[in-house]
Amino acid sequence: MDEIVKGIIKDENVLVAATVCTETVSHAQKIHDTWPTATAAMGRLIAGAVLLASTLKDRQKVMIQVRGDGPLEEVVAESDWLYRIRAYVRRPHIYMGLKGEKIDVGRAVGKGFLNVIRDLGLREYYQSSVELQTGEIATDLAYYLNISEQIPSAVSLGVFVSPDNSVRAAGGFMIQTMPDTRREIIDFLERKLIDVRPVTSMIMDGLNAFDILEEAVGLPVEMINHSEISYSCPCTKDRVINAIVTLGKEEIGKMIDEGETVKVECFFCKTKYEVTLEELRELLRII
Repeated sequence: MDEIVKGIIKDENVLVAATVCTETVSHAQKIHDTWPTATAAMGRLIAGAVLLASTLKDRQKVMIQVRGDGPLEEVVAESDWLYRIRAYVRRPHIYMGLKGEKIDVGRAVGKGFLNVIRDLGLREYYQSSVELQTGEIATDLAYYLNISEQIPSAVSLGVFVSPDNSVRAAGGFMIQTMPDTRREIIDFLERKLIDVRPVTSMIMDGLNAFDILEEAVGLPVEMINHSEISYSCPCTKDRVINAIVTLGKEEIGKMIDEGETVKVECFFCKTKYEVTLEELRELLRII
């Protein structure tokens, strides 16, 4: 079962969250037929979106978009307040080899920007961007939180892809200090995080999300919330039709003149939809 745990370091004003999302990333890998580097990038972004979703309130959503000049071009992951996840990568068939012992995600992403779009239930979305620092995603997400949201944060994300292209482990953790966090605790966490082992190693050793938190921070953690994670896409044919309506009568008329069924494939779940000529004619009558 994929999960996320949100908590606080006992007797300290430090927020922590950790996720194990191996099944979710594996499901996304199969949907998008990603090769190892694309899998690692998408999986890290999925874990990052889950962690950011731990800061959401009811009926809110968050999307992370990484756009770079590397061969992956674009990677996107989205989560709502119930940890329903969806994701895609623009070019799924990318494998760039290893950098040391890790998949070289940074080179595949390249230089560019990390964008975070929050749907807070208001009229307009809140969007903020930062320049990519490494392309490795975890460092870039921490940089975003520190610079754009001004929340001192440490983020670790990991995806272990086996030689057969299957996902053996995926997850991450996030630590956020508050303005009144004691300096001694900040110093302790900084020293502790220098030697913390990869989150994928913890997962493959059987640690759950709460165990990961306690090992990462080295202090007792009080759990605030524990939730399951699922891959879920809300796309429907009605949404496709509504999108076509927004094109206006002239564009719909051109589609009818072309005399072909309109075919649409969802970026996130690869579901295919068809809108027939008769359905287009009906739309033209009612709009």
